[in-house]
Parts: sequence; structure tokens; C-alpha cells
Amino acid sequence: MRRAPLLAAALLLAAPALHGDAIVFTNGDRISGTIVATGTKRIKLRTPYGRLEIPRTEIERLLWDDGREEVLNAPPEPKTTPDLVLLVSGHTFWQAWDPARAPADPSLRLAVSLDGQEVVAYTDVNLDPQDLPGALVNSFVFRPERLFVRPGAGVKTLPPELEGGKIRLVLELPEELVGERRLELAYQVNDGSSTYPDWRDVVQAGTRVDLTPETPAQVRVEQDRGLMEYKDKAMRHVETFRAVAQVLPPAP
Repeated sequence: MRRAPLLAAALLLAAPALHGDAIVFTNGDRISGTIVATGTKRIKLRTPYGRLEIPRTEIERLLWDDGREEVLNAPPEPKTTPDLVLLVSGHTFWQAWDPARAPADPSLRLAVSLDGQEVVAYTDVNLDPQDLPGALVNSFVFRPERLFVRPGAGVKTLPPELEGGKIRLVLELPEELVGERRLELAYQVNDGSSTYPDWRDVVQAGTRVDLTPETPAQVRVEQDRGLMEYKDKAMRHVETFRAVAQVLPPAP
């Protein structure tokens, strides 16, 4: 005879509330009850199971019984633009010239293109005379203070970073570049002047890359100097410098 009231009470507590206030969490969960206090740090909710104190940072919105709705932490807008991450490792690309026959502009440039459209160009205009005394030398260095960065339309770039022995270049690309693309990288020298440049590809690398908003596409670029050298006041075997681009699997 005693078990019937106890069972009825248990069923009453377990029954979901059909009316009242509700809290929607940032992870999508929802709990009903009566909101009894809205502090600056916590929201207090009375439920059939007891009173709860919930941090405001964990709550997306409050739903009141009278139909009011208060948004505390709006969900982030879904990302629609793709990111491209280039991880450059290996030997540095460089060029040297006889000072008596130096070009008008000894700058070096790394151009990054997708489907033939340039999305960013990194230009190193700084000379490195200590690398090879008696010659005009430019060694391409990925230092933010040394590079001029020119992003294409709708492209955002982050400063180069050194990460695990690799140079990390991050490109935030416009939405229209989502999809499978042909990625091309080219180290270039200037056959013109700084005012009227005429960039010429010296070393090229390329691969197919799938750009999605959900996961950044990571491409490893491994560089090897080959037999390239400065001898008899001229660069020799520049064609043996190699840069190989390889798409990496998505991070787990």
C-alpha cells in the first residue's frame, strides 16, 4: 500500500514540464523549469529536480514562458570561406650576381596562384652581402619584417610563423575559391625594375588541392637546392633547385 504514493511521486518528478521557462545551452542541450534569477555571471533555474546555477557563458539563450527570448551567446555564423596553409621546409632559395652586372632590381618573389589566378605574392627586397662576400646576394627569408606581402582580392594573410622547423603561411581565401583547384607556387626574379617589374619564374611547384570551409587545406612544400651555386661571377645550375608540393591529410 505504501508503494503506490511513492511510485506516483516518482512518475510526477520524471514527467517533462509542458510549460515554463527554458534554457538552451551553447552545445544545443535544453532544460526546462522556472528562471528565478538572472545574475551577471550565473542564471538560477528551479526545476522539479532542484535548483540549478548555470554560468552565463554556457547558455546560448533564455526562453521565457510568456514567449520572450533573450540571447546571451549567439551561435557563431557558419564558416563559408576556405583556408590554405603552406608549410615550407628545406633549403632557402637564393640568387647572387656580379655587382658589375647586377639587375636593376635584385628582389626575389614567391607567387602563389590558384587556377592561374595569383592569390598572394611575397617579395624579399633585402640583400644579404654577408652570405657571399664579393657578390650581390639575396636569400629569400620568410621574416615578417623583411617581406612585402601583396594579397589578391578578398584574400587575407597572416604573418609567416616558424613552427616545428617549417615556415607556416596561412591564407584566408574568398568563398568563390571553394572546390578543387590547381595550386602553383613560383620563385621569381625581376627582369625589369622596381617601378616597372617583369617577373620571371625560376622555380615552380604545383599540386591539386581541395578547398573547403570546414577544414584548412595543408600543403607541405619541400625545397632542395640541388647543385645550384655561384661560380665565376654567375649563378650555375639554378634549374636543379627543386620545390615539391604535397597535400597533407586533414588533422584528426
